[in-house]
Amino acid sequence: MDINLYLHRIQMAEPVQQTLESLTQLQKRHVTRIPFENLDILRGIPIALQSGDLFDKLVNRRRGGVCYELNGLFSELLRRTGFETHMIAATVYRGEGQWGTEGSHATNLVRLEGRPYLVDVGFGGNSPRRPIPMTGEEIQDADGFYRIRPYPELRNGYTLEKKEDRDWVILYRFDPEPKQLEDFAEVCDVTQYAPESPFNKVYFLMKVTEEGRMTLFDHSLTVVDGTNKTKKTIEAGRIDDILDRFLAP
Repeated sequence: MDINLYLHRIQMAEPVQQTLESLTQLQKRHVTRIPFENLDILRGIPIALQSGDLFDKLVNRRRGGVCYELNGLFSELLRRTGFETHMIAATVYRGEGQWGTEGSHATNLVRLEGRPYLVDVGFGGNSPRRPIPMTGEEIQDADGFYRIRPYPELRNGYTLEKKEDRDWVILYRFDPEPKQLEDFAEVCDVTQYAPESPFNKVYFLMKVTEEGRMTLFDHSLTVVDGTNKTKKTIEAGRIDDILDRFLAP
């Protein structure tokens, strides 16, 4: 991994230090410059979970990816720049008491001065721009408030929550047990190939912006900019233009 090239890709100019401020800058620049996208899955191109392949795709070819790619390579960058970190598995909440495939979301836990933080750059439009401490403290970024709470139904479990209007909504539950990127190979295959996976059927492109987010789901484009929200249907002939917007630096 060429660390300087990676930092240039996310436009991280200042030297990386093992501080919360530097970690916050890494996370924010990553999520605002490298999108969540499932184009390879739709095109039948297998996802490679080796760091060299991920670096080539996300950095050299300036693409985005799904959580295994985004958080997998970011985890490697954190380790190479001196952070104490490991990957963890999470289960996405679908709403109305329904959960996604167990442990199918890959994310990262970072420990700074003995304090653990959830650092997720691969959760699409809901990816926080800042590390979230596991103390329950409410953290605000441009898109809203986030917090982590204990999840009593799961031994040593926690939930990441986001405030929607006045209510706290669960995004996913997780266990802080360390994982390796290769541990996600099976659920990555489910994401790519399973008949029940939505990721191999329609466009899933999400990019965090400075003041909001862009989301392309199938042919529906939603843009949130501060308090303004627009939604429109994209004609098939204009999809390539929209894809270019997501993949632009």
